[in-house]
Amino acid sequence: MGLGRYIVDRSTHPLFYVSSWNPSHGLMTQKDDGRHSLPNLNYNSVMVIVLSNEYSEGVWWRLQDMLRYTEERGYLVAFEEIDDMSTMPADAIGIMRACAAKMALDAGFEWCFMVDTDVRLEEDTFVRLVKHERPVVFPFLNILEDKTPGPVTCPIFAHSHAGLQPVRWAAMSCMLFNTKVFNCLDHYAWHGHDQHFSQSLGHYGHRIYVDTDTVVDVVRGPSRHPAKTWDELWASIKGAYERRQNQERDRRPPPDFDPAFGKGTVDEDGVYWAVEQWKNVGVRGQIPKDGSEEPENHDAKDSNS
Repeated sequence: MGLGRYIVDRSTHPLFYVSSWNPSHGLMTQKDDGRHSLPNLNYNSVMVIVLSNEYSEGVWWRLQDMLRYTEERGYLVAFEEIDDMSTMPADAIGIMRACAAKMALDAGFEWCFMVDTDVRLEEDTFVRLVKHERPVVFPFLNILEDKTPGPVTCPIFAHSHAGLQPVRWAAMSCMLFNTKVFNCLDHYAWHGHDQHFSQSLGHYGHRIYVDTDTVVDVVRGPSRHPAKTWDELWASIKGAYERRQNQERDRRPPPDFDPAFGKGTVDEDGVYWAVEQWKNVGVRGQIPKDGSEEPENHDAKDSNS
């Protein structure tokens, strides 16, 4: 592909990451100070953070619908895809989670909802979880395919709809945090196994809860690399690396989607957005489709100029 592989000209490009934060009136009054000021929002807000942008089939459009549903319920929502920093697949997952936590905390969000790219959310997943007002809570994880079967919580819950239950540890596929929890965690808490993270929380008196009445599908179970043979391990690492570098991102709309009979829209790259205004909002703003520069924000200029 040559240097062309690094030209981010479409919203399915492997290097296209979404960063969508709702603007406030404060941004319009910052003027030149906005260049060095940290972002800040307010209470009753959530930053939804997805680790990487390699979505499994059916994940993206469900995530978009949840963001829209949450906004419609009065929450202030921001959405951020964390750039995959891994040299080898998943080796930077702890760093990515730590960066996500610090971003949500520094930006003044009340809640941080961390989601992996293989979790098929329901539109009301966040709203159902946040109603519990627990510092750390996650939904019941229904694993659709698990090549190396194993538990995702301790204790194990074989069936859903058992109410809100405390756990000793849990897989972090989809977890909601009150951002104040992050004040007591250092960077090392995010590294290691899920048990280690839960132990770090427990050290400060925080317990993880699972809402077994709120169910989400997880396309595949945890990788569990130690269970693989040497050849299997390197084959999976090579395949993951190639996909991360070259594969178009799956941001397709729901099956049989028709904007005339529902909410949402599709851009010219075939990417589904639950709200028209969210189209093509990448890490550097909207992609100029006509080759022109992005429009200048005259409201942010000095009124004396």
